[in-house]
Amino acid sequence: MKRISSWFRSGKSSPDRRAPVAEELLDDLEAQAEAAASGFRWVPLNRAGDLCERAGDRARALEYYGRAIDVMLEDGQPEPARGLATKIVRIHPTAVRTLCTLTWLDLASHHMASAVVHLTEYVESAKAGGVEDLAGEQIYMMAQVVDDAEFRGAAADALDALDRSDDAAEVTDWAAAGQAPHDGESPADWTDRCLSHALGSNARKVGDRGVTPDSLRPASSGANGEDASEGGPGPVEEALVKRDQVPEGQDVSEEYRT
Repeated sequence: MKRISSWFRSGKSSPDRRAPVAEELLDDLEAQAEAAASGFRWVPLNRAGDLCERAGDRARALEYYGRAIDVMLEDGQPEPARGLATKIVRIHPTAVRTLCTLTWLDLASHHMASAVVHLTEYVESAKAGGVEDLAGEQIYMMAQVVDDAEFRGAAADALDALDRSDDAAEVTDWAAAGQAPHDGESPADWTDRCLSHALGSNARKVGDRGVTPDSLRPASSGANGEDASEGGPGPVEEALVKRDQVPEGQDVSEEYRT
């Protein structure tokens, strides 16, 4: 008993012996996603993410979850995509790419209070993950698109925190004068632009305004610029809405609300 208690006091932990997911199973889920009808392509990708998460392959899990969100957006399901992104962020609070996408989706839905909260979390995670340049690009675009003085004030603060003082000053001027590039557009245009940026939020052109290959995928991060540290809570399998449980055309967003 003394030896056991000493082992616990030493701070050691048992090695992670979880078996990796069989590649054949992941290949099968990829094939299911390709064959699925519009509106259900995300289900096998989310399942693949759950399996990788359970196996301890966090970086790969986040990649599959990100793809599930992307196909939701491609299939015209922004609210379910926002719900799934919210669940992923709750489980992986430092998931940089998902936080970026979630902020865009908040803006698309005009959930301004949530957008400011997630913007702050996005900046903190980007700084911790070494992707400040990429985050600065995204936030600068958000401030261009969103004609809301309070959010622009938060965006200016975020840009200052990322050491982009020139961009922050420009955004502050927009908030005061309402003279951003897309000001005056209809709310529908605002929503469409935000959804477009949400889908392309991880597809920035290397070389644009200081974005470099290293900032897109730092050595310490996993796929899509996510923090790939080990550990963390379990999978988001509870978020899965199986295809045979959802009648065609039904809005599944309620399944994801927190």
